[in-house]
Amino acid sequence: MSSFFLIFFSIGVFADDIDQYRYYQTDQILPKRKSAHYIVYIKNNDPCIYTYNLREKKTVRFCEMGDSGLNLERNYPSIYPVDLTLRLGGFDFKVAAPWSEQKCQIYFPRMKLTCEPTGN
Repeated sequence: MSSFFLIFFSIGVFADDIDQYRYYQTDQILPKRKSAHYIVYIKNNDPCIYTYNLREKKTVRFCEMGDSGLNLERNYPSIYPVDLTLRLGGFDFKVAAPWSEQKCQIYFPRMKLTCEPTGN
């Protein structure tokens, strides 16, 4: 039984290796925040944006960029997120797309994504 535990434990450690992420940020960096409430990350092998609510232990994966018709998973590598900014209550970024760049925002309390064209 102990060898099974060691194998399971080593798999869990490997899954959390920071080298598997292109972007990883918590909101603990914000002023007066004693502990993180949200984590935002992008995996190396998945172009979609993930948010994790630490209090509810819930992960949401964002691939579809609102009503823009852009999809990070489907259109990768032609489109990709840039100018990533974590702020109080949300996450702001742009989706670089040759045909329709978008300015997007994920509002953490509702885990809602909205996008609008930048005009570029």
